[in-house]
Amino acid sequence: MSGSRKKRPMRPFILLSLLPALWFAAGCSTANTPGGESHIDASGKSVSGWLVVPSGGSHSGTATREYSSGSVSCAQCHGADLSGGISNVSCFSDTASGCHHVTGSGAPVWGNPQAHGAAAKKAPGSSGFVSCQICHGKDFSGGGAKVSCFTCHEVNAPHPAQPWRGSPYTHTNVDNANVSVCAQCHFPGSPNNPANQPTTPAPAGTPPGCFNNTLCHGENPVPHPVGSAWVAASPAAQPHGVIAKATPGATAGYAYCQSCHGTGTNFAGGLSEVSCYPCHVPTANSPHASQWQSGNTYAHTSTAAGNATVCAYCHLNGANSPIAAPSPPAPPGTAPGCFNSTLCHGASAAPHPVPYNDNSHYTVTSATFPGSCSACHDVSLPSTKVRPVCQACHVAASPLAAANCTSCHASPPNGGAPAGAVYANIAGAHAVHIALTSAGTPISCDTCHNGLGPSLLNTNHYDRAKSRVLPGDVAFLPTYNANSGASSFSSAGLSCSNVSCHGGKATPDWQTGAINVSTQCTSCHTTVTTSQFNGPTSGNHNRSDHQVPCTICHNPTTLAVNHFTNLGTPALEGPASATIGGSGTAITSWNPTTKSCTPACHDRETW
Repeated sequence: MSGSRKKRPMRPFILLSLLPALWFAAGCSTANTPGGESHIDASGKSVSGWLVVPSGGSHSGTATREYSSGSVSCAQCHGADLSGGISNVSCFSDTASGCHHVTGSGAPVWGNPQAHGAAAKKAPGSSGFVSCQICHGKDFSGGGAKVSCFTCHEVNAPHPAQPWRGSPYTHTNVDNANVSVCAQCHFPGSPNNPANQPTTPAPAGTPPGCFNNTLCHGENPVPHPVGSAWVAASPAAQPHGVIAKATPGATAGYAYCQSCHGTGTNFAGGLSEVSCYPCHVPTANSPHASQWQSGNTYAHTSTAAGNATVCAYCHLNGANSPIAAPSPPAPPGTAPGCFNSTLCHGASAAPHPVPYNDNSHYTVTSATFPGSCSACHDVSLPSTKVRPVCQACHVAASPLAAANCTSCHASPPNGGAPAGAVYANIAGAHAVHIALTSAGTPISCDTCHNGLGPSLLNTNHYDRAKSRVLPGDVAFLPTYNANSGASSFSSAGLSCSNVSCHGGKATPDWQTGAINVSTQCTSCHTTVTTSQFNGPTSGNHNRSDHQVPCTICHNPTTLAVNHFTNLGTPALEGPASATIGGSGTAITSWNPTTKSCTPACHDRETW
C-alpha cells in the first residue's frame, strides 16, 4: 500500500453550517468589501462614522449613490423594501434607533416642510430627490416607508402644488443635478409642464437640464427678453406692449401674455408670479397703461382687434370703461368686438376725428351743442347716447357752463370751485410758483409741464383728460436743469430733484411741504463751496468756524429784492454782497472794496 491516505468527502452538514458565514462575509460582515456597501465590523457593529443622526454619514451617501445607479446593495441585508431582511434591522425604525428624520432625542423634525424640503433640493449625495426615492418609492407614492409624499403635498408630486415659485416653496433654488428626477414628469409635451414649456424641444437623447429645452425652460428662462430690453424708459414705445397689442398668436397678443402672467380673467401674476399691475399704476388691476385712451405712445387704438376677447374681461358693455356703455348694447351672445356695441364703442363711426383735438371741439357752446353734438353725446350721466358724455373727460363741470380750463381745473389748479380739490385741480404749490412771475421769473404751465399744455399742435394735453396720472406728468424746461444733472419729479414722493431754482436739492412735498425763505436757506443753498449754481463760491464759507446760520451775515430784507428774479438763469442776481449786514445780522459794517467787516463776533478780518 502506498504512503498516501485517501481523503474523505466533506460532510453535508459542515457545508451547510458555513453558508451563513459565507453570506455574512460577502454582504454584511466586512467593512472593506468592494463597492462600499458593507459596514459591519468583526464584532457585528457598524463601523465608525457609518451612521450619523438625524441623517448623513457614510451610509446615507452610499445608499443614494447606489440607488441612483440602479443597484441597491442595501437590500441584500435590509430587504427589498428595506424593512429588515436578513439583518432584521429596518431602515424605518425611527423611534427605536433614531435612524431617519428625527433628532438624537427622538423628537420628530422631518414633518417641517422647510426641513425635508431643503434637504430634497440639495445636490444628490446624501441628499437630493433620489435620497427621498429610496424610502418613498421611485414615484414617491409610498415605497418601503409606506408614506406617500402626495398626502401632504395634495398633488401627485414630491413638491407643493403649482405655482411652485414663491418663497419658501420655490423650485428656483433646487440643485440642477436633480433634473433626472424632475424629468420623470416635466418633459416637453407632458401635461405636467407649465404653459411656457419650450416650443422647440431639445434633440432626442439630450440629457435633462433646466434650461436646455428638455424640461420646462429653453436656453432663456423666459420666452422674451428681460430688463430694459423688454421694458423701456417712458415715454418710449414699450417692446412688451407692442407684442401684447399685436394680433394674437403663439408669441403675441394679450392671451399670450396671460399664459404666464395671469389666471382666469386677471393679470395678477399667474405661473410667472410677476403681476402686470405694479408697473401699470395708478390704474388698478389692468394690463395696460393709465393714459391709454388715444393719441400717444400707449394708445389702445393700435391694438389688434383679435384681442377684444381679453379686453372684454373688464370692458364688457362698458363696465370699467372710461366712457359710458354703448346704448343699446349688442344682443346677448355677440362676440366681443371694438365697434359692435359689446365693449366701449358702438357700431357707427364718429362724424369727427378721434381723437377730436380740433378747434371745432373746443369752441362748442350751449347754443351750438344741441345741433352739433347731442345726437351722440350727453353732457353728463345718466345717458342713453352711444358716445361718451362730455364729463367723462371734463370731470369737474360741464364745459358748456365752466369757461376755459375750469371744467377740469383752475389755471393754475387751486382746489376750489367749480373744479374741486380732485384731479386735475390739486392746488399744491401752484399758487406760490405762479406768483414768481411778479417777482421777476415768469412761470407758466409749460415751465414744469413742458409740452403738455393745451395746444392744437399736439395731443398730449388731450390724451391726459381723465387719465388719472396723479399728480400729472411733470417735464421741466431744460433751462431749469441744475448743475448736478437733469431735473426730475418723483410721483411717489411728490418732490422735485436737480432743479436749478432749488439749488439742485430735493424739494419738500408738492402738496404739503413749504419753505420759509427768510430762515431756511439750506433748503436750497449749501453752506460750503459747491458746484451748484447758487452755492457759495467766494471767501471763507468753507471755514469750519463759519458754519453758522446764513442770516448771521446776510439780511433777508435786502436779499428779498432780487432773491427770485431770473431763476431760469445760472447766475445769482444781486450781487450777494449787497445783502450783508443790517438789522438782525451780526455785521455792523461791510466794506465791499476791502472785503472786510466789523462784526460783533471777531475783529476786523478780510473775507
